[in-house]
Amino acid sequence: MKAKVNKVRIQIEEGDLLSQTSDAIVNSTTPNLNLPAAWHSVVGDQLLEDLYLLGYCEVGSATITIAGDLPYQTIIHVVGPRWGDKSARGKLANATWNTLQLAEDNEQISLRIPPISVGENGYPIENCARTMLQEIIDFTFEPLKHLRHITTCTTTDIETQSFQQELSEQLHKLKQSGEGKVSV
Repeated sequence: MKAKVNKVRIQIEEGDLLSQTSDAIVNSTTPNLNLPAAWHSVVGDQLLEDLYLLGYCEVGSATITIAGDLPYQTIIHVVGPRWGDKSARGKLANATWNTLQLAEDNEQISLRIPPISVGENGYPIENCARTMLQEIIDFTFEPLKHLRHITTCTTTDIETQSFQQELSEQLHKLKQSGEGKVSV
């Protein structure tokens, strides 16, 4: 599913985060800035060293590094909350916004982002989709100079359906309100 809100194309795509090209990708991680195990053999030593030197990132925050040997300009590392944490929804909203802001600040045109905090962190996918997509849509109203393509990369049918349904509902509400420019 694709839509354009203001000047930004928002897309939901099922598949591997690393399967398509973009300027930046997002690593949904822990405060210790861990990488997915499958990435260790493909990122190169420089990225691992950069993460070691950074050392830590607060829940709800994000940081940016080179992409190492991956074919991207940068990797944004975002730390989402665990379901049940105090202010979990606010922390997820902050994590999403901070990720988008880092992409814009670092002149990235396209971004691939997974659902933050689902899986090991236990965040319900429907709530995640609602929160992340609201932040993404709200971000399109900012005076953006660079970021033009945001792809949410889901890995299961349930994630894909949840994000597609939520995007459809939020776009419908946005069209009804008359705010922003929306095309599907």
